[in-house]
Amino acid sequence: MTSTPYAARRVFAQRIPFVPTHYQCFDAARMLAESVVGTDPEVTCVIGIASGGIKPARLMADYLKVPFHAVTARHNKSDAPWQQATGDVEVLLTDPLPERLAGTVLLVDDIAGTGATFAAATDALRGRLDDGAAITPVALFRNRGCARKPDRWAWTVNDWVVFPWETPHHGQTQPVPALRRVSIR
Repeated sequence: MTSTPYAARRVFAQRIPFVPTHYQCFDAARMLAESVVGTDPEVTCVIGIASGGIKPARLMADYLKVPFHAVTARHNKSDAPWQQATGDVEVLLTDPLPERLAGTVLLVDDIAGTGATFAAATDALRGRLDDGAAITPVALFRNRGCARKPDRWAWTVNDWVVFPWETPHHGQTQPVPALRRVSIR
């Protein structure tokens, strides 16, 4: 277990939450996976950050034909809309992860709000990396206020996102813009 404090604030316009469809999330995961094909070193596994990063990470691992693993990280006090992150991220390495990680390891989450979750998970995994191995953070969404951007993401937003695998939002929602390309830091 690793706990990393990280002070940062997400940007919320506090209008109406974005709600992507399953198809949009699937398409974004595929495009993100396609964007790493041929990288050096090559992708050897995908690690999803539970709970939101599990579904896109599984899709990416299947597309890339590499092993899938999971870690658990949490710093939000609740899943209620517009909750600021605490900045104190706890990471649990509960999945039977390999003792050593080689090549490029994709670390996947549904959204990078502040970057704290990616930073804490990367720190927790760093001791398992072989020489020359790298962790590449990847997210479906990046909040406009995210101080530590993931290496790749599909959309940038300035409001809350309610994912298809979460409890539905019962108020007004706004659609996610059409996916045009993957953003690379």
